[in-house]
Amino acid sequence: MAAPYARKLGKLLTPLAGCLVLGGALYFAGTTYQDAGAEALAVVYRVLGYALSIGLILFAALFVHRLVQVVVLEGLVSSALGEPVPRLLVQLSGMVVFGIAFAAIAGYVFKQDLTVLWAASGVLGVVLGMAIREPLLDICSGLALNLDRPIRIGDHIRLHRAGDITIEGRVQEISWRSTRIKDDFGNIVVVPNSRLAASTITNHSRPEPFIEFMTSVVLDHGVPTERALRILEAAALEAWGTFVVPGAGAPYIRVRAVTLDGVEYGIFFDTPVEKRFRARSLVLQKVLEHLGAAGLRPAWPKGERSPGDPATRAWRDLDAARIAQALAGTALFGGLPADDVRVLAENARLRRLPAGATLAQAGEAAAALYVVLEGLLTVEPVRSRTGQAEPPRDAGPGSVAGAVALFQGTTYAETARGRTEVLVVELGLEAIRALVTRRPEGAEELSRQVAALVVSELRGRAGGRRSLAAEADLAADVLAHIRRATGMQPVVLASGV
Repeated sequence: MAAPYARKLGKLLTPLAGCLVLGGALYFAGTTYQDAGAEALAVVYRVLGYALSIGLILFAALFVHRLVQVVVLEGLVSSALGEPVPRLLVQLSGMVVFGIAFAAIAGYVFKQDLTVLWAASGVLGVVLGMAIREPLLDICSGLALNLDRPIRIGDHIRLHRAGDITIEGRVQEISWRSTRIKDDFGNIVVVPNSRLAASTITNHSRPEPFIEFMTSVVLDHGVPTERALRILEAAALEAWGTFVVPGAGAPYIRVRAVTLDGVEYGIFFDTPVEKRFRARSLVLQKVLEHLGAAGLRPAWPKGERSPGDPATRAWRDLDAARIAQALAGTALFGGLPADDVRVLAENARLRRLPAGATLAQAGEAAAALYVVLEGLLTVEPVRSRTGQAEPPRDAGPGSVAGAVALFQGTTYAETARGRTEVLVVELGLEAIRALVTRRPEGAEELSRQVAALVVSELRGRAGGRRSLAAEADLAADVLAHIRRATGMQPVVLASGV
């Protein structure tokens, strides 16, 4: 334990002994000690004067730099640009101010000839410029990028140059030598400013923060053009609500080409560039859903024979079988026997509604219910007594509107309008009368279906459980109204002896 302390003490005693020996020599030398002390004191005063002068100039330079940064750059320049000043300009202004400050220190504090210094620095600059040409080129390119401002921090850009790889991503930082870009895979790509300045830059964030993207679908030649446009527009609009951005236009459909396989339709929509592939996936999912609901699917090469190949117009036209298939796919009529659904389809009526037209107005007496076959409806609930209303919702293929009001004999509680051109199946009391005339028991099954649907919706909004008693009471009310509206007498079962 004593050895470490002895080593530490030895480290202290050595310089202390040297001080005592040299101090004693100066003391016994007479006036030499006094002369050395006076000279040391003069040196201290001179060095202190240098330090104070240098500190004064540096603090003055710091004040000027802060003044330029706050008043000129962050105040006037930032207001003119409408966005924060690039950090590179702030650093450049600091270099200029402190360069002048160091020149003042050399000239006024150390009494050096500035002409000689500038000449020497010029020669040194030429030598360094030849030695570090690439870094200087990057710095000059960085200055040009900040002055010309083709890109800004946060912009999504694409760099492409002949013979080089394409870099695409969002700008994270622009420094003296390089620009950092976060690509679409989450990687940080460091690009020298000289290469950035020599590349062709596509800025996806200017003038709008979104781009128009397109995906295509090929449908069979036999599908009428107006029908294809209606189905595809409804699908694109329904998908568009999940990635819509402020200022973006609504999706639109165009016929792009007529090929041997079918008619190619282009679906155009606005989306942030980094979300374009996810947006395309959502659009195509909705397109397949709407085509499936309409009994269609994308075309295939006509050299192949595939199950379901449309050899007849029945595959393309809306006949009673196709309407029955659509009705059976709804929650309201899905539980009925196939023969009952077929009777409803045979007595149904097809209606084509242009975009913006009203199908059912809230407050009007219900005369029919509507099943969406193709297109998109906007359903707007009426305001409650407190003045609050639920937001409008979209009703796509397979949706039913006006069923509760029709079967209860009340007025429509919601207004349904065409968001796109829409094709609907209209079922009035005549279709219900045809069903109950053919099979009276069908009225009871239909009333139970309506009651179960209504109670399920109400409980779903309230977040509670289904009440079997409330469902039975509602089914009895619906059955009574069906009997009154269709003139059907109650079914009496005869008892045998």
